[in-house]
Amino acid sequence: MTGVLVIAGAGLLIAFVNGANDVSKGIATLVGSGVTDYRRAMYWGTLCTALGALAAANLTSAMVTTFGNGLLAPGVTPMFTATLATLLGAAAWVLFATRTGLPVSTTHAIVGAIAGVGGVAYGLHGINWTAIGAKVAVPLLVSPIVSLVLTVLVLRLVRGRSPEIAASADCLCVEAEAVPAFVGMDGTAMLLGAEVHVSAGPKALCAEERPAALRVTLDHAHWLTSGATSFARGLNDAPKMVALMLAASALSGQAAADAPVMFSLVTLGMVAGSLLAGRRVTQVLAEKVTRMDHRGGFAANLVTASLVGAGALAGWPMSTTHVSSGAIMGSGAGGGTTNWRTVHELLLAWIVTVPATATLGIAIFMLLGGARA
Repeated sequence: MTGVLVIAGAGLLIAFVNGANDVSKGIATLVGSGVTDYRRAMYWGTLCTALGALAAANLTSAMVTTFGNGLLAPGVTPMFTATLATLLGAAAWVLFATRTGLPVSTTHAIVGAIAGVGGVAYGLHGINWTAIGAKVAVPLLVSPIVSLVLTVLVLRLVRGRSPEIAASADCLCVEAEAVPAFVGMDGTAMLLGAEVHVSAGPKALCAEERPAALRVTLDHAHWLTSGATSFARGLNDAPKMVALMLAASALSGQAAADAPVMFSLVTLGMVAGSLLAGRRVTQVLAEKVTRMDHRGGFAANLVTASLVGAGALAGWPMSTTHVSSGAIMGSGAGGGTTNWRTVHELLLAWIVTVPATATLGIAIFMLLGGARA
């Protein structure tokens, strides 16, 4: 029973720091573009993240397999202390980054800890370097560039050929107008159908000229893409943490934990971290990377949700941090508003993550007596 409690505690810890650091990735654009305030954004991001994490229990078996034992060489027998040290090493780094306001990748941290602890516990030959390169390193390196480019392209499509018109058009009005077939002698009209009018323009003008129309604003769309990004983040991150918890549980010498229980624990930890400690990193992405408007925020979230969601379902462990940061940079590309000092700090944190988590994981492994196991 003790081993299961230790695993549950380690899982809750890494899920908590993941929530604290990563809730920002889906909601920073809402705040940065002035659509809403921090409190509402954090509640929205937390809710959608929880839904994604719970949905992951049935939709992300490929991701669980990859992080369960797919990164170790065939024939290697995992060790309980090594798996536990991996969880704790990754959690320690993400906690430090969150306290300093740096948005880092939990995926990146877990992979660094696996490589470091695994290299000591099983030898360098015990790591499946091919799988780490193909399934982890390539998506982690390529996804920020892809998200930046796609965000720029989406913004060009949204703004269209006439930037002046696109800049003021932020509301889509849909209104049905009855069409009479003929007018009878008594003056009553017989209806055949209706004409549907669709127009775009400023919100205030739409409300004034078409008060009865169904109005869908860009702000509405922004809320939806923000929620989709948070949902995709839960879908993407929860199975990685659950996979390590299940592996450690199976190696603890006690009854293996149930996957739905582990997904519930991870979801609880992510929710708690998001609500209690998610604001600091959110402020960095919302205020210190680039100036955003709601078109840029909408485009950044649309790209992030699409890439991260597809990766989670396909078993490609992308980093929501890398994807969303690249998309946010893309939202300000060409506008001269990018804070390059902040960008350099983010890139440095990403570079340091792997060696830092590897070192922390190894140190914890040694403290746990793993070298003598």
